[in-house]
Amino acid sequence: MIYTFLYGIDAIFRINKHFVFHTTVYFFTFIISILGWIFLRKNKSLLKSCLGFIFLPAFPLFNTLYNFESDLHHFHIKNFIIFGCIFLIVFIASLTFIVLKTKNNNVNKSVTQFVFIVLSGLMIFSHSCIELIPNFENYLNAPFFYFSIILIIYYYLRILIIRLYNSNNVISQKLNTISNIIFWVYIIIYDFACFGMAAASI
Repeated sequence: MIYTFLYGIDAIFRINKHFVFHTTVYFFTFIISILGWIFLRKNKSLLKSCLGFIFLPAFPLFNTLYNFESDLHHFHIKNFIIFGCIFLIVFIASLTFIVLKTKNNNVNKSVTQFVFIVLSGLMIFSHSCIELIPNFENYLNAPFFYFSIILIIYYYLRILIIRLYNSNNVISQKLNTISNIIFWVYIIIYDFACFGMAAASI
């Protein structure tokens, strides 16, 4: 959390409420996303897995909306239509495949959990789509879009573990190890990237 530390010092010395707000919410959404990872890590209960999927995108979604909220109305509507449709088609097609593969699951658990998976997916894909669009609007945002792809990979790995391979200990354990590595690579590199931006601003 070196980003939070550095931006916090900057906020205190400049007495800048803008930085104080960003630093505070950045820190809490960072913790919330890690909490989501903890809830998903072992998948011991339906409640934890549902909360895990909702908490997971909190950190990247906040940063994306916070950084681009003031610029979104300047972006060309055609980019929202083009990339929004592409992301939505990929999302719907993948979830349809998952539904077909998991149709024999316990009905109550399947429906309840799947609602949260869909909500989480919409948050993650919205974040990724917004991260992609600035690259076509003369913003240099490619590294953060790559981060969003890593998050999507982690998201689908968690779905595979929970919905398809939960009963297979060998495959589940291997996928769990891979997904944990991907999550921490994502969260640490993202924080270092934000640290670089914070350092450049001081």
